[in-house]
Formats: sequence, structure tokens, C-alpha cells
Amino acid sequence: MREFCLVLLDLDRLKEINDRYGHLAGDRALCRLAHILADCCRSVDTAARQGGDEFALVLPETGLAAAKMVGDRICGLVTKDAEEPRLSVSVGVVSYTKDADTIGTLLHAADQALYARKRWQAKAARVS
Repeated sequence: MREFCLVLLDLDRLKEINDRYGHLAGDRALCRLAHILADCCRSVDTAARQGGDEFALVLPETGLAAAKMVGDRICGLVTKDAEEPRLSVSVGVVSYTKDADTIGTLLHAADQALYARKRWQAKAARVS
């Protein structure tokens, strides 16, 4: 099988958005992220809602460095979105077969990468 990457995205603070602005605003936040994903995808890429506040993006024939650039681009576009409430996403990027050799282990590795990134972002926010 050829190399592909999995980008796992988590819409930060969705529960807080739902609690503060209402579920319609939370639904709109999910749609805003979905539109950004659609705009960033090539015709061969697959974007899907993983559940709750998580999305998955499969990038066929894409190396890890390029997939990380896609993740960074998505984060940047979400941050630049001027609609309220303001959004942010956390991203975990993994490569098949470099990081895992089955779909289950790939999803687990992507989840681990995502939460490692969230911990790093929380630590960086406390420092600044």
C-alpha cells in the first residue's frame, strides 16, 4: 500500500461555545470548520466528521511534512475566520506506515498526536 497521511482535527472549546452561545452557534462552528476543510481538500482527499468535535482528513500519496503543512494551513484559516465566536483547532498528523501499520493503530497514533499538540498549546498559553 502507498503512503498516506491522516490529519485528525479537534474543534477547541466546542462545549464552551454551545454553553455560552447556544447549540446553533456550536453547529455553525462545526459547519465553518467543515467549509474550511472542503476548501483545503484536493479531489483525492477525504474529509469526514469523526464524531463530536473531531474531523479526520485522509491525504493519499502525501508525506508527513506536506500533511503537517496542510494541518498548519487549516489552523491558520480557522484562526483568520472573523465570524464570532472565534474558533481554533488542534491537529494531530500521522503517516501510514511510518507511524502505524493498521487503521486502528493509525487512528490511535493520530489521537495521541492530537492530544500531545493540545498539551503543548496549553503549556505555551500558560507561558505567554
